[in-house]
Amino acid sequence: MSVWDPKIELVFTHTIAQAAGEEWVSPVYTLPPDEVLEIYRMEIIPPVDATTGIIKKLRYATIMIDGKEVEPIKVNSIMLPAEHQYNVGIAIDFGVPYLHRPITGIIPSPVDATCPKAKKGQTVGVKTVADEAIADTQPYTIILKAARVKKEEKLREIVGVPMISVGFTLDADSYMKPPITVSLDTFDELPGGLAQSKPQIFPFFTWATNKVATTPNTWYDFDYPASVAHSWQNLSWNLVNKTEAYLIKYLAVIPHANSKAARLFTEGRITNPEYTTRPLPERNVFYPPMYYDTSVNAALKIAGPVPIKPPYLYHGVKGGIQIIDNGTSIPAGGVTVEVYGTKFILK
Repeated sequence: MSVWDPKIELVFTHTIAQAAGEEWVSPVYTLPPDEVLEIYRMEIIPPVDATTGIIKKLRYATIMIDGKEVEPIKVNSIMLPAEHQYNVGIAIDFGVPYLHRPITGIIPSPVDATCPKAKKGQTVGVKTVADEAIADTQPYTIILKAARVKKEEKLREIVGVPMISVGFTLDADSYMKPPITVSLDTFDELPGGLAQSKPQIFPFFTWATNKVATTPNTWYDFDYPASVAHSWQNLSWNLVNKTEAYLIKYLAVIPHANSKAARLFTEGRITNPEYTTRPLPERNVFYPPMYYDTSVNAALKIAGPVPIKPPYLYHGVKGGIQIIDNGTSIPAGGVTVEVYGTKFILK
């Protein structure tokens, strides 16, 4: 029987102790030989210390498809709140699913259709790494929301075309490759899929914190290895050779008492506007979806991440996301920046 489910949930719950730095790989869902999935959202119900009300920190959570990480997705405990009547913030979608065409009425562009994709017979799960010790009394849950189709004829009906164009343009540069046949065998060759040939397009969800203290009145670059602890936290890019590009769609900042501002910086640009990022109750332009303190979350009236309008493209330039203090140094680990967008692997 052919099936189209525009929304299903895969739920993975962690209930055992997890040491700082320890990995956890969930049990997996195995797709039948006539099924494909398009994962459009991840939501996290985080671990909480019941005594203090403080959310425990995951270094990252990501999606696993056929045993491989979707590497451009590395989110912390509070970036993707679960859809719940007590949560002001709601998780951001990875992209626009091809499998939602009957709902949206459009076939999304390759730049928008960046949801991770699993083809027939593959496995889907999640992986986490703890940033601090998590007790067995502090469970957490990761929810993957996906669209599902069974049977190839139904897949082509839902997508609406037998082949999909996957070329795109950044600035004045065109990045082309042959169109992809819509089938159960080639579904993961579409944007967001791990089997894409280059140029590739993925959701880019990551976060960073300052590895070292800021120098007063000096913009702080989140560059690896000097200023962030992990390569996937790098937010300072030299993209002049156009091997990669980044499109920043949403931004959130959890500031320190000594924070002043953040900016999306491009070297050589005439203006690089800065935006106030002060802690509560002061103004923060890039307010986050959640804080680590659940009592603060309970009092929120509005939550991020904040959309960047229009989205900010880094392509063929040097630049990145930067923060600055108010004249007094911010200690190491004092600021968290959360980024949501698209990564292009061009060459």
